[in-house]
Amino acid sequence: MDNLKTSLFESLNKELASVKNNRRNWEEQWQSIGDLMSPNRGDFVGLRTVGERRRDKVFDSTPLRALTRFSSGMHNLLTPSSQHWFEITLKDSILSQDQDVKLWLEECTRHVIEAFNRPHNNFHPSMHEYLLDLGAFGTGVMYIKDVPAEGPHFMTFPLYDCYLAKNELGRVDTIYRVYEHTAKELLETWGDQVPEKVQKAKEKNSIYDKFACCHVVKPTHTFKDPPQNRFPFTSVYFMPDEKEVLSIGGFNEFPFVCSRWERNSLETYGRGPGGEALADVKMLNEMEKTYLKALQKMVDPPLMVPDDGFINPVRTTPGGLNYYRTGLSKDERIFPLPAMQRLDYAENKMGQVRQSIEKAFYLDMMELPGPTAQDGDVLRFTATEIQARQRDRMQILGPLVSRQEIELLGPMIERTVNIMMQNNMLPQPPDILLEQKEFKIEYRNPISIAMRGYELNSISQLVQFLAPMAQIDPTVLRRLNISRIAELGAEILRTPPSVIKDEAQFNAEQEAEQQQQMMMAQLQQGQIVAGIDETSASAEAKRAQASATIAGA
Repeated sequence: MDNLKTSLFESLNKELASVKNNRRNWEEQWQSIGDLMSPNRGDFVGLRTVGERRRDKVFDSTPLRALTRFSSGMHNLLTPSSQHWFEITLKDSILSQDQDVKLWLEECTRHVIEAFNRPHNNFHPSMHEYLLDLGAFGTGVMYIKDVPAEGPHFMTFPLYDCYLAKNELGRVDTIYRVYEHTAKELLETWGDQVPEKVQKAKEKNSIYDKFACCHVVKPTHTFKDPPQNRFPFTSVYFMPDEKEVLSIGGFNEFPFVCSRWERNSLETYGRGPGGEALADVKMLNEMEKTYLKALQKMVDPPLMVPDDGFINPVRTTPGGLNYYRTGLSKDERIFPLPAMQRLDYAENKMGQVRQSIEKAFYLDMMELPGPTAQDGDVLRFTATEIQARQRDRMQILGPLVSRQEIELLGPMIERTVNIMMQNNMLPQPPDILLEQKEFKIEYRNPISIAMRGYELNSISQLVQFLAPMAQIDPTVLRRLNISRIAELGAEILRTPPSVIKDEAQFNAEQEAEQQQQMMMAQLQQGQIVAGIDETSASAEAKRAQASATIAGA
């Protein structure tokens, strides 16, 4: 290894030790959350082996189900697979009004949505795993890889592998990912560049032996001796144990998406609903253990046995026979120890704690079963009432997920669009866009639509308010700009541009319709005049004939 790589390795390895130390205070809390809510993704204190049992500490599965439902609910609210949840627009609002530009942007949006929904791109499974980490630990990490000839590929990495650092704006721009590669994977990726120890593993037919690796992505300007590349972000793969650098590359944008649920301005990592629910989860787990002990005592109670008089040890198995000497009094026989349990108290309290855990994961906001009456029956609502209640809940969730639009959805879509542009996977832009323009993303998922729902609702209420008055004075409705109402409704509901006619097309159709009406009117007028002339000529002929008849007589 040359001096440059040696210096680079020493610098990165020192930084790795620093970011590990900065994360140490979080790991104990994350391990507690992982043990009780996400056992499959909680290896912060000690790495467990593959296939090892991970749920030995879980006595009540309510937190696990609540976290899964939280992930599914957020997935359907932020990135629903059944609808277009964003649209690509231009920052230049004037240029965005051009119909050709609108149609091209709509087509680009459709192609990007298809890329997200394409199964082999792995977006939706990765998004579900990402939201599991976000809900449990408050921080998620997703890598968007550029696969040649295929486009973007999405992979969510477990948080215990990743060490993060932020910039002056509080956004994550540096990641150290520590993981293991098999010798086979190292040879397939880097070939002869791998260390000698890996090559020997191949010679010994031990290609599935694992080796520690580290992938670093950070801004190029943060390197002490920046690599000679043109990329704003530099990527380095190295092997800490072998002290060797495998490769040096770069990215035009940060390829990782790292968002936090909520964050202290002085902290790098976030805090999620799992941390908020941790106290209730621990209490529920202990209550469940105690409850099971009480049930076991009721089913298999402790026995009161006299200290003398029994021939063999007491058998408590089903069908067991216990022999005793005759002559023992009734009080000297075996009888169960009285137990004073009120299981209904425990059931009520555990029910309250379960509801508290579900509320910590916002399930009462994302799921809409409706309130219950005192007898436990679900109250019935009309479709309009349900729609209004759902809109109100979306209004509450809007501020909670606004950070995800900034830290998750925005960078993820921008990275995906850039990859697709580099791979020529988007349609050719119109001539007016041959020069590079800045794009922006507008979200139209259920939450973003609900945030503007009141604006559309107020317009609807105004029309309903004026409708009875129009029966008295029809001129009332003329005060409304119906064309503008239609445009605003299409904007709020995020209607595709191809559905709405642009102003030029609408005006042209209006002029054509007016001209057709004028031609019809002129034609009708000509027919009326011709009819009048024909009638006059017929009357004149009759008068002439009558005059001739009189003169002959």
